[in-house]
Amino acid sequence: MKTMKFFIVLVGVVTLLSCNTNKTLSSPQTVSFLLTDAPALKGFQLNFTKVNVQINEIDYVTADSSITKVTSFIPGVYDLKSLMNGDSTLLSQIILPNNVAIKQVRLVLGTDNSVTLLDGTTHALTIPSGQQSGIKINIDSTVPSSGDYSIMIDFNIGKSIFANGNGVYLLKPVLRAYVVEATSNIKGNVSPSNLPTKVFVVNGTDTISTMSDTTKNNYFQLSGFTSGNYTVQFMPMDTTVVTKTTTATVSFGSDTNLGTVVVQ
Repeated sequence: MKTMKFFIVLVGVVTLLSCNTNKTLSSPQTVSFLLTDAPALKGFQLNFTKVNVQINEIDYVTADSSITKVTSFIPGVYDLKSLMNGDSTLLSQIILPNNVAIKQVRLVLGTDNSVTLLDGTTHALTIPSGQQSGIKINIDSTVPSSGDYSIMIDFNIGKSIFANGNGVYLLKPVLRAYVVEATSNIKGNVSPSNLPTKVFVVNGTDTISTMSDTTKNNYFQLSGFTSGNYTVQFMPMDTTVVTKTTTATVSFGSDTNLGTVVVQ
C-alpha cells in the first residue's frame, strides 16, 4: 500500500515537470531567404541582358546583435536580370526559435561578377575595396513573432552599377530587405502592351522601381509595402518625362492591383 502511494506521487511530479517544460518551449520558425531584383533603369544599363553576381555567404544579425552564418547556404552566381517583377529565387532556409528576431542580413560577395550586353560581350563587374567584407541590409518591416516567414533581399542593380568608360563597370551594391508576409505588392499592366515603361514609387528616402515586362502583357510589380497610400509614377521608355501618375492604397495582407494603366 505504501509502495502504491509513492508511485502515484512520483507520476504526479513527472507530469508537473512535463507541463512546466512544455510551457517554456517555443515553436520553431522556418525562415527563408529569397533574392529578387529592382531592374536597371538607366540608359546604358538597359543594354544588359545578364547581370551575374556571386554570393559567397549569408549572415543574419538578431536583436541582441549576435551574428550567425547561414551554414545551409551554398555559394553561387545569380543572374539578377531573371529575378524581376515578382520573380525570386530561394537562397536558403533556417530554423529559429520564435523568440529570436532577425533585424539585419549581411551578404558577402565574391569576385565572379559580370554584365552581358546586347551585343553578346561580357564585362567584369569590379567591386570597390571593402565591399566584399559584408554588405549590411536592415530589414524594413517587422519580423513575425510566430509562424514561418520569408525575408526578401532586393538587389537594386539600377542603383548599383556604374560605367567607368572603356568597358569598365563598377558594382557598388545597393540592397533592401523586407518580410514578405508583413508587406504587400502593387501590380498591374501597362498600355500600350508593347511599350516598356519605368514604374516607380518614392517611399521616404528610397525609390522602389521596376520595368514593365512586355513579354508578360507589360506586367509590373512593386513589392515590400506596408499599409498606406503611395504615389505611383510611369515613364515610358520612348520619353524622359512621367506621363502618368496614380495613387495606390495598400492594405496589409492583400496586393493592390491597379489594372491596366494607360501611359500614352
